[in-house]
Amino acid sequence: MTNQSEMTNYLQTFVEGMISSGVEQAVISPGSRSTPLALLLHRQAQIETFIEVDERSAAFFALGLSKASTKPVVLLCTSGTAAANYYPAICEANASHIPLIILTTDRPHELRQVGAPQAMDQFHLFQNHVKEFIEMAIPEGTKVMLDYAYWQGMRATDTACQTPKGPVHLNFPLREPLLPDLNRSLVTEKTTEIFAGKKQLSEEQLAECVDVWQGKKGVLVVGGSHTPEEAKIFIELAEMLNWPILSDPLANITSGSKECPLIMSYADLFIQEVDMIQYPEVVIRFGMLPISKNTMLWLQSLNETTTIYFVDETGEWQDQLKQTQVAIQAEEQTFAKAVTDKIKMRTADSWRNQWIDWQEKTEQQLTELSEMKTLNETSASILVHKKMTKNGQLFVSNSNAIRFLDRFSTPKGNHYHLFGNRGINGIDGIISTALGMCATNPDRQNVLLIGDLAMYHDMNGLLLAKRYNLPLTIVLLNNNGGGIFSFLSQRQLKVEDFEPIFGTPIDLDFSLVAQLYGAEYVKAETLEQLELLLEATQKQPKFQLVEVVGDRHENVLLYEKVIDGLKKKLGKK
Repeated sequence: MTNQSEMTNYLQTFVEGMISSGVEQAVISPGSRSTPLALLLHRQAQIETFIEVDERSAAFFALGLSKASTKPVVLLCTSGTAAANYYPAICEANASHIPLIILTTDRPHELRQVGAPQAMDQFHLFQNHVKEFIEMAIPEGTKVMLDYAYWQGMRATDTACQTPKGPVHLNFPLREPLLPDLNRSLVTEKTTEIFAGKKQLSEEQLAECVDVWQGKKGVLVVGGSHTPEEAKIFIELAEMLNWPILSDPLANITSGSKECPLIMSYADLFIQEVDMIQYPEVVIRFGMLPISKNTMLWLQSLNETTTIYFVDETGEWQDQLKQTQVAIQAEEQTFAKAVTDKIKMRTADSWRNQWIDWQEKTEQQLTELSEMKTLNETSASILVHKKMTKNGQLFVSNSNAIRFLDRFSTPKGNHYHLFGNRGINGIDGIISTALGMCATNPDRQNVLLIGDLAMYHDMNGLLLAKRYNLPLTIVLLNNNGGGIFSFLSQRQLKVEDFEPIFGTPIDLDFSLVAQLYGAEYVKAETLEQLELLLEATQKQPKFQLVEVVGDRHENVLLYEKVIDGLKKKLGKK
């Protein structure tokens, strides 16, 4: 058997191992050293492949594919700095528990640290940002090594999918010649079944939780990213307990599954402004803290008379406030369902009614504002939320965009799925991740709500939309700079200090960007025009850029006006 045949058998067997653990998609960035793996993946009928020459964009695209499909996705690149460009997306995947299988190819050991071209140290390249690093053996054709290759492909994929999910990195040293034997059969020859259970509490532990919670004044706080189906489980728990529920936008409790008066979608606006007479006896937190800083400050203000329960399915102790008095290490949905089934006594309506009153007064205040009836970044964001159709997919960028949705959205019964990158909260790779979401379900309404700086950071990703005809509608909130800083303490600086360092105007003509990548371009002039454009995406998705021109200073003035009016409506002195 030739070296070429041995390498082909070894790598193909590895691919078969990944397939047996659930891999169905791969994103490939072309290069020389990765040639054999790229060809074998591309020719494998059981794996859908995407090609993206920009490694940073490729990695975020894979992130989006995995987010939307909830399945492991493979990333492949050549040796050298190619893999280093994966770094931001891998950090995000690790922090947000997304299963990526990163395959980097490398010079063989005899060409390392001797001055060979395109060689760098790829050993533990991503350090603690991956669940595991595996330095693969040089390909051999013996049965022992074929079993080894299959086992590593299967095990690495399964490791990425185990709770807490996350990326796994495998580095492949490959010798020339790099062309595989393409006459070899690519039919899967071996499969392995994997049965896995979920971490859950005993009946006695469940009963103890129910005994303590039922009938008490409590609040549910749900963080992290969840599907609309998972969100429904949390809402049903809140209904059984008769407790208000505060959540992160990406938990899909406001945007997804089910309308319920207990959903406090305006909590970020009112929770620091109300005169709270009754405080909760119990708070149950699921996952990481929501995005709302005001919710965090309110939780932080609670004293020892409130018992804090923290449901932590990852076992990573991601409790930023370090308030936990009872840690529950169990799979969140399994635990929530089990508790819901055991609750026999609801809390008195007086507890929930005060929260519902605050929510309703906030909605009244927003409805009365004339600014909500004209086109601006806030009203545009609310309209995007309202015009998402059932099963539609909305990706929301970090900084201002997700905060507009968090502060001003209310459940509308449209049951769409909201996505975002809130692991590290960066603004890089947003377009590529949204396109990965779109590629998973291209027949649905797919929308991206994004600011101009985040758009600029990832314009290379637009090539994916052009190449694969991905019908993503991009609603661009363009305030010509870093709008988030106008809400932060930096706004106290003089203009000559603030603008170049924090305002950072980029003065780009985004109609030319749309033209470059083959997207339709529309500049929305009125709220009514934007509404018609969004309604059209419900029936006929297409690749288009809809620009909404905003003003950083006006965003702040509107927020301050909302808070001032809310204080009066709530009777706060």
